[in-house]
Amino acid sequence: MSSTPHVPLTPGPGGPGGQGPHPAGSVRAARLRTLRLVLPLLVGVVVEVAAVVVVAGWIGVLPTALLLVASTVGGVVLLGREGRRSWRAALDAARSGRPPADDLLDGVLVVVGAGLMIVPGLVNGVLGLLLLVARPVVRRPLRALLTRRARRYGVPTGSWPTPGGGSSATSGAAGRDDVVRGEVVDPDEGPRA
Repeated sequence: MSSTPHVPLTPGPGGPGGQGPHPAGSVRAARLRTLRLVLPLLVGVVVEVAAVVVVAGWIGVLPTALLLVASTVGGVVLLGREGRRSWRAALDAARSGRPPADDLLDGVLVVVGAGLMIVPGLVNGVLGLLLLVARPVVRRPLRALLTRRARRYGVPTGSWPTPGGGSSATSGAAGRDDVVRGEVVDPDEGPRA
């Protein structure tokens, strides 16, 4: 009979060579990302339930339930109507040669606002309705926030040339097919430092 060494079927706490299946830092990072996703959802659910309980205490259970249904139905109707309107405005802007950034941002605000109204909840419904009604007021700070985010991630946010001269405050190019931004490199010299 030959004697073979005993090899455990499962690795120990550190695994072979002191390494587990995942480095400890990546597990912590994954847990932190999960917590960042789950915690706001849990807080949102608690706030919504509290709001429903408070409103049901003020106006009654049946009117509160009807209010929730009305918010969902209103969100669906507004998503269809305002979404089509924003899409048409963005297409008209693109056809006329001006950048459709404001129209596209309006479309995003419509989708987010209507989506908040569709999701059951009183706080969501109020926030969604405010977002839909106050789109012109919300658009400027939201554009500034998105521009700052884009710059943080290295997305260019310069000015777009417009067909009539001047520029608009968004990035890209519109109405000018003859302008290509970049660097000319001579193949013999290579890129300049």
